[in-house]
Amino acid sequence: MARDDSTAQDDTAATAELRQAVAAHFKGRPLPPDLVITTRTEVEQREFKAYGAGWRDRGEHDERRRAEAARAKTRRPPSPVDATVLAFPPQHSGPSAARPHPDDERH
Repeated sequence: MARDDSTAQDDTAATAELRQAVAAHFKGRPLPPDLVITTRTEVEQREFKAYGAGWRDRGEHDERRRAEAARAKTRRPPSPVDATVLAFPPQHSGPSAARPHPDDERH
């Protein structure tokens, strides 16, 4: 679904107005921690990314399963090339700050 920039700007303005109205309604009280205000377009984009990531994960799983089956036929032990190494995130001293999730970056 392609949308022009004016529609996206209208959505952004409408979302900002809605956030102001909700903040005014809860004036003096904390906002509920599970309250989320977003647009349908953003929800659809997130769903599409999640769907694509699921298929990517499935493909990677199938590749690993085929490699393990081939290795089992040859009775070859796993080599370092077969392993995937996941690095730990850098540790920072001091108070932790919230970092955005990579999927939340807007392009």
